[in-house]
Amino acid sequence: MAVLEKIRVKFGVLITILVALALLSFILDPSTLRNFMQMASRDNKVGEMDGKSVTYKEFYEKYDRFSKLAEMTGQKVNDEEAQKGLRDAAWQEIFDDNVFLPRAAKAGLAVSNAEMYDLTQGSSISPVLSQQGMFADGNGNFNRAALAQFVQSIDADETGNTGAYWDFLESQVYKSQVYSKYLSLLEASSLQTNAEKELTMKENNLTADVDFVMLPVGFEQDTTISVSREEIKAYFNARKGLMTQPANRDIRYVMLEVEPSQEDIDETRAKFEELLEEFRTAENLKNFVALNSDTKLDTYYYKESQLNNNPEFKAIFNSSTETSATHEEENSFQAARVLDRRQMADSAHVYYAMFPLDRETSADSLVNVLRRGGLTKEMTELGWLTQEAAAASGLGDFVPVLYSADKAVKVKMTSAQAWFVLYATERTRPSTKVQFATLVKNVLPSENTYRDYLMRATEISDKTGGDARKFADVAAEEKLTVVPVTHLTEETRRVGACENARELIRWVFDKKTRRGSVSDVIIVDNKYYFVAAVDRIRKEGKMDIRDIAQDIRGILSSEKKLEMMKADAAAKIQGCTTLEEVAEALGTTVSHNDGVSFGSQFQQLDPKFVGAIASAEEGNICGPVAGDVGVYVFMVTKRDEGSFFTEADAASAAAQKGVYSSNVLQSALIDAADVKDYRARFF
Repeated sequence: MAVLEKIRVKFGVLITILVALALLSFILDPSTLRNFMQMASRDNKVGEMDGKSVTYKEFYEKYDRFSKLAEMTGQKVNDEEAQKGLRDAAWQEIFDDNVFLPRAAKAGLAVSNAEMYDLTQGSSISPVLSQQGMFADGNGNFNRAALAQFVQSIDADETGNTGAYWDFLESQVYKSQVYSKYLSLLEASSLQTNAEKELTMKENNLTADVDFVMLPVGFEQDTTISVSREEIKAYFNARKGLMTQPANRDIRYVMLEVEPSQEDIDETRAKFEELLEEFRTAENLKNFVALNSDTKLDTYYYKESQLNNNPEFKAIFNSSTETSATHEEENSFQAARVLDRRQMADSAHVYYAMFPLDRETSADSLVNVLRRGGLTKEMTELGWLTQEAAAASGLGDFVPVLYSADKAVKVKMTSAQAWFVLYATERTRPSTKVQFATLVKNVLPSENTYRDYLMRATEISDKTGGDARKFADVAAEEKLTVVPVTHLTEETRRVGACENARELIRWVFDKKTRRGSVSDVIIVDNKYYFVAAVDRIRKEGKMDIRDIAQDIRGILSSEKKLEMMKADAAAKIQGCTTLEEVAEALGTTVSHNDGVSFGSQFQQLDPKFVGAIASAEEGNICGPVAGDVGVYVFMVTKRDEGSFFTEADAASAAAQKGVYSSNVLQSALIDAADVKDYRARFF
């Protein structure tokens, strides 16, 4: 989608017409939906908002709505990233409908019909619409005529797709406007009194130059310092409100990554060599590649300079006999032949016209006119279009003609349900370019290889007898590394080298899984075979003091060490009258820092040290002071009370606080509505 967005912005209205719907569409494969319903939990909910359950039915309806919008484009997006986008969009819409909009209504915020008309068709077009590529001109600027034409076409569309899409856009315009009003209220509520303004100006205008000596606390453990259980408990109890956690687990696992055996490699090589003889003599290379290669035909035309990292292809590029090259790369065997060679431009200055599919004769007539007489008023400027942009937008088939021979071509775009007439008025200087036909056979694990891995993983699980205490011994016997993972949550996706270990996470968080359990073989992506053991189970809510006792011990130990260092430094510097003497007594050197300001938001010094500087008298040796990372002895050598930080700066600082409030709005609403997100249990 990032590629499509880049194309939309850079290459104007034609590309955006082709991809705009896809940018706002989220597609879920029907089989995934069925699996989603089959995995329904006993309480049949994917989350909670304001104490109310978010049911599968409600969540599915959001999926279904986006899917119907996507049907207009004929797109199929089945990768995990696209499906995650669908889940996030559906969840956000449920959140807006159940949490944000009701709260905005209670605050008295609404968008009237007249305001909606102004935002969608009047003088104040919403950014939701003005930033849509389908409503842009050839230069990428918002085109009001294109928007009006789209709205006028709603009644004429018997399929109802245009109307459904417009309803979706209107709902986004409405929500965007409510959010804008809500955020404006938040920013406006960030008031600054005169006293606050004056204090802010004073703190920022008062700076100090300081000489200082620092003793860093270090990270090594001091065995002479003891921290009692009572001290740890007191620290914990004083911060109970902060000591919370999501449900999490500690596990250990071994993983077998399925790789092709030598037998698999040899068999694939033999099949490849059989096909290679036919490939070298095949007359219809496109069909041969389509029927026999494990990769699709690459329609791109390459310059010689683009092949510097591929010596095999570069050799073919310069070969007059068009001979093939073969090589092995990353568990695959590859061979290539030159499919087409021609003098071709890098890019062309293109104009376009669009016709419905039932007006093909009109498109043909325009092509003939363009070929005879050149550019007509019917054409709209698209701008300079590179081969990369054309290929990425699905228009790669017209590149060889438009960039090298005919200046006018007709292209059928099924996704847009239209004929496009494209005309090149200018082209860059042509150079030799080559299109390759590539035969690729990937080396994949055979059924026997998968069976062998499964048998080995099953044997590991069986040997443990379901007892986590035997896990390490069994792994050592099998010469496998045991990998520990702490604080896994239900949202965890990546485990080790596995990017999408959801099956493993589901087992770990299954209600039947207990501490000390060992899993059966868990297969992920038909590639990774896991056997895991659960060591700790922590519930959502208050932390167990035992889990963080060691961390608290470290904090308290560091604080005690700083106090000991402070007392030791005080004893050593008694009688010192200069910082140089202090530095010598402490075995360190004097440092300097100019313009230290207590009010600065971009402070790099230890905060406790800065606080001490702000209250110190000029010309006196102060300290020792225990900071967060060390002990300081210092002298303020100069103070300046300037006027560079003005009222405008103070107002800007207050505005930044308002912006911060806006940025945390979502998190604040989630906390206020006690939102619980259980989607990770099922995806």
